[in-house]
Parts: sequence; structure tokens; C-alpha cells
Amino acid sequence: MVCPTGGNMSKGFAVTFMIGLLVIGVGIWAVLYKQQGAHIDPKGSILKVRTLKLDANSSAAIAEVRLTNDSDYPLVARTIEASAVTRKADVPGNIVAEFDVKELFKYYPVLGEQYNPVLKAREKVPPHSSIDREVCPPFTVPVEELGNRKDLIVRVEDITGPTAEMHEKVKH
Repeated sequence: MVCPTGGNMSKGFAVTFMIGLLVIGVGIWAVLYKQQGAHIDPKGSILKVRTLKLDANSSAAIAEVRLTNDSDYPLVARTIEASAVTRKADVPGNIVAEFDVKELFKYYPVLGEQYNPVLKAREKVPPHSSIDREVCPPFTVPVEELGNRKDLIVRVEDITGPTAEMHEKVKH
């Protein structure tokens, strides 16, 4: 064999060199493969949304969400935010506490039953699993405007930074 510097390379050295490159390549692949589940990348979807008239100028949305964690580590919700995209503007909503959501279902039977627990800050989604939860943000828009929204967005941020942004599939 001809060496790049112009000299001759022995056949044994060339075979050993190629085997060394192969071992290094397999080592790099193994390290990258082991790190595959180490990155938290939360995903989610909005399954169903119910709306409720609170008064003439305010309403609430009760969103059934599914949050999925495909990583090897638990996802821990740091913040939960919601906003509605109406025909007029983007309207932020505050997330209602679990006790208040139970009271909503108690005093407004038109909502039906509460299917899932409320998603709370610091709630954990175990590795390689999904959870179904409810999120209830009130909005300072009439229920008619909320009912004709273009989108409902729910964001759940993990304590390490990644965020799941869920959009409703509005059928208008």
C-alpha cells in the first residue's frame, strides 16, 4: 500500500488501522444511542374543549389534554399557560386551581362530569408514558367569542426548560 506521505504502508498496519477506525465508530454510535432518551421533549394534544359562560363579558374553557413524555426521565410541569386566539385578538387566560375547577363542575351541571384530574404545577409525567388531565382557563371575552375562537393554546413547561405547546383542532 502507498502511504499519503509517499512511503509504503504495511498491509498489517492498514488492517489494524481500519479495525481501529471501526471500533471508534462503534464507540461513538453507542454513546449517541445511550443518550437517545436523555433529552426531555414533551408533547401533547388537546382532546376536547368545553366552554362556559361566567357572565356577560367573561367565559371559561375546560380543555381535556394529553401530555406525553418519551424520555427516560420524568417530566415535571413548572408552568401551565393558556391563551385563546379569537377573531379579534389573542386573549391570555389564567389557569384555575383544582378546588375551583371542582366547584365549577358542582355549580354548573351543564358542563357534565369531570373526566380527568386537573393538571397542576409540579405534576410529574413518568418516563415513556402519557397522562390525561384537565386545564381550565377563564377568559375576559364573551362565551360567543370564545366559542368562535380560531385556536386554543395550552403550554406546559418542564422544570428543565422544554415546553409542550398544544393546539386545538378547531372545526369551523
